[in-house]
Amino acid sequence: MQDLIANVMDSRLLDLLGLWRSAGSGTVAAEPTRSFAAHLDNLLIIDIEGPGNRYSHYGAAFTRHFGSDLTGCVIDVLPADILPVERRGMLEFEYTFARRVKQPLWRSYTALFEGGTETWQRLVLPVGDDRLMVGAYPVKAAIAEDEAAALLRLVIERVPVVLDAAGGIADLALSLRAFCDTQQHVAELEVLATRDSLTGVANPRHFRHLAGLELDHARRMGRSFSLLALDIDHFKTINDRWGHAAGDEALKAFVGACRVALREYDILGRVGGEEFAVALPNTGLDGARIIAERLRRQVEEMVVRPAKGEIFELTVSIGVTSCGGVDAAATEAIVTLDVPTLLARADAALYRAKSAGRNRVVVAEG
Repeated sequence: MQDLIANVMDSRLLDLLGLWRSAGSGTVAAEPTRSFAAHLDNLLIIDIEGPGNRYSHYGAAFTRHFGSDLTGCVIDVLPADILPVERRGMLEFEYTFARRVKQPLWRSYTALFEGGTETWQRLVLPVGDDRLMVGAYPVKAAIAEDEAAALLRLVIERVPVVLDAAGGIADLALSLRAFCDTQQHVAELEVLATRDSLTGVANPRHFRHLAGLELDHARRMGRSFSLLALDIDHFKTINDRWGHAAGDEALKAFVGACRVALREYDILGRVGGEEFAVALPNTGLDGARIIAERLRRQVEEMVVRPAKGEIFELTVSIGVTSCGGVDAAATEAIVTLDVPTLLARADAALYRAKSAGRNRVVVAEG
């Protein structure tokens, strides 16, 4: 078994594993950077601080590869553009498992990086009760292997492998419960990464992503696509007069009114403090104007009843823009447009609605 592992494990990780075994846990815990100086560029040292995990050392190879030096950062709160949701769940599972069994954890993963798809092998090594050490190296695709090596390579791509003291495989770091718990946690993290925490609608990044998908679909199918930019009128007055708690209740009530006025497949996102946007798939200018007016009336008829303070009403100003359709000019125009450009057009119309007295719908020029 040791020979099989030696054939599949990256030689640099084999060296790191040997150093870890010979150094002893106490020595490693006291001087991890000195004990593994040859691997520092490709080494992560993670200190466990309460419920969180912090990088106390972040190798230069990772900084070069990923574009950020995360030394000192708490892993659990890194934004999704730095640590994608699917990898966050994988890392948390590995770190928790390695700390519990106090044995090395070996796996590989293939992901899409800026330079293209790459495969990395990594070793998670427990160092005392409150520290982990992770070595990771990019590896090249195997050219020719026997069936046993190919199978082991397939296994570590899908399941972390627990290594024993003799260098063999002790177990697979996966159970049905662990898998289900991890998947549930990933799902929860995905919600946190894509949704506005107060109102539950799409956050700015996720809104632009979803709207972009619908815009691409409109291009391919030769259909119309519209965007609304919304801004609650005099929202600062609500916060100043009744407090931010009342402002939060107003935002949630506003979203509720929007959901009543919009169709099931329309996309609502919060793009600022009191600023929202709506993507309207397969909707031309006339239809977008009708939906915007219906939404404006729905908000105007709404009454907010905060837990503390007086009952108050809301109004909203809306800017409308549209692109695509059946005529050649519209079809040509939609090819060159993107979501930020359309949002800028809708915002310009929104500004005109504000200047004209608020609580109205204005269509973008051109």
